[in-house]
Amino acid sequence: MPRLIDKLDAAAGRTPEVLVPECDYMGGGPPPTLVDASGVYQPGWLAAVPERINPQDSSAFDLAFQRWFHVSFDTERYFVVLNIAHLAKAANTAVLVADKRSGEFHHASLTRVLRANDVEVGPRARHFHDGDTGSFMTMSEDDQTLVFSVRVDDLAVMGEAKLSLGPPLIQVTRFHRGRGSFQLYGNLEVVHGAMAIDGEVVALEPGCLGLFDRTMGHQRGQQHWNWLAASGPARCEDTGEEVVIGLQVARDRERARPMVEARKYAVWTPHGLFKVPEAQFEYEILDDKSRESSDWRVTSPGCRDSFFDLTFSPRFHRRERKYLWLMNADFNQYYGELTGRVRAGERTYAIDGLFAVTEESLLEL
Repeated sequence: MPRLIDKLDAAAGRTPEVLVPECDYMGGGPPPTLVDASGVYQPGWLAAVPERINPQDSSAFDLAFQRWFHVSFDTERYFVVLNIAHLAKAANTAVLVADKRSGEFHHASLTRVLRANDVEVGPRARHFHDGDTGSFMTMSEDDQTLVFSVRVDDLAVMGEAKLSLGPPLIQVTRFHRGRGSFQLYGNLEVVHGAMAIDGEVVALEPGCLGLFDRTMGHQRGQQHWNWLAASGPARCEDTGEEVVIGLQVARDRERARPMVEARKYAVWTPHGLFKVPEAQFEYEILDDKSRESSDWRVTSPGCRDSFFDLTFSPRFHRRERKYLWLMNADFNQYYGELTGRVRAGERTYAIDGLFAVTEESLLEL
């Protein structure tokens, strides 16, 4: 329903191609409530979580309400992705393990629609539980510890991780027709864990780094985005010090309706969380059928005090295409090495061959 309404609105000119922000996504204090008395999300980059999380008071219709918990870990050999999502009309639980040496993917995904949806989400989107598989991801009340156990078919990952590299990026983005999202991007460090793969149990090395995206809100029916995520070693050019940094960069693409310049361009360094004011993705699709791509450039045109100057070289690519009467999804994930420079907080960091993931994805619900 949201997809059909958005398509009709776009065709009639009621949905703008680009929604001009009515706030400063580069800063702002926490509003007292997520949604105000008029049913509208209160947008901005927040210093703290709003006192009252009340998406139920949005003027948007219930079928647009979506929640997901997306987690990844980068071990010495494997890149591991876990996902539990409740998308109102559908649900998805998925495990992906990419072998960084061979490029082989181990992937299991379970999607259910309408009444077959057995995913439950707790208050403030801290607890996700899938009754079909017994999978769960739970963030502690103080948002410092994640406990997880996600299994689909014979692929399973479980363990515990703690928050690292400082506080998460907390952002509320406003869309249209009363819709908006409450999103937390952050970094994790594995305390202990293991995964079952190819009939063997493999440890998640304590101390390996990860990233998460925890989101709730009323989404657009037409979502189209690029995303870059990485965490690991870098060198501070100003001091010569070897440090650990994290990056998550997300930007709407042209088929999003409406496109929103929400500036979700986050950098974590030993000196805190910073936002870069601009990010641009540039690459070429070399084959329309396979969606294989050239190297990617992620830059900040015209920015001097805070910027990205990065090159991502994909080593392998995974595509997941789903087309159902309720869903049109085309997920393209590229895995490879990230090289270049990032400037944040008056310091410049050099990155050399950091393992990273990028996405070019479309989701219409």
